[in-house]
Amino acid sequence: MPEHYTFDTSAQGPPRLIDVLAKEKSATIAMDAIMQSESLVRAISGDSTGFKNGLTLLLPTNEAFRQAGPTPENLELVMQRHFIPQVVSLKSMASGVTVASYEDAAVLRFWSEDGVVNVQADSREKAQVSGAGVQAGTGTYFL
Repeated sequence: MPEHYTFDTSAQGPPRLIDVLAKEKSATIAMDAIMQSESLVRAISGDSTGFKNGLTLLLPTNEAFRQAGPTPENLELVMQRHFIPQVVSLKSMASGVTVASYEDAAVLRFWSEDGVVNVQADSREKAQVSGAGVQAGTGTYFL
């Protein structure tokens, strides 16, 4: 990852989500977009009142961006659709929960199909939710 993703690793206590995400090499495009948005940086830093009920981040990988085609102009809006201002567990996702993303940028519908958890934002293409989620601070992220 580029050096501008180096955060305070000497901080006391559990790691913040921003510090954990700084090490996620498979999602540099998403991290570039997040780092350009003050509100999204505050969210992953644990300093945002908009995420007082926790944060679930669906972090798209670089490969997901490549498969989606040309990079959208407004990556901040794209990333807002991936931030959920509450904790959503993998179990809740698999059971078929529907939630609003940050600032109501999208309605996210989750469901399980053949043992795979899927998500669909509004009427966009479905995507798979990978992993069990990585927790840090008041947030959890899924690839």
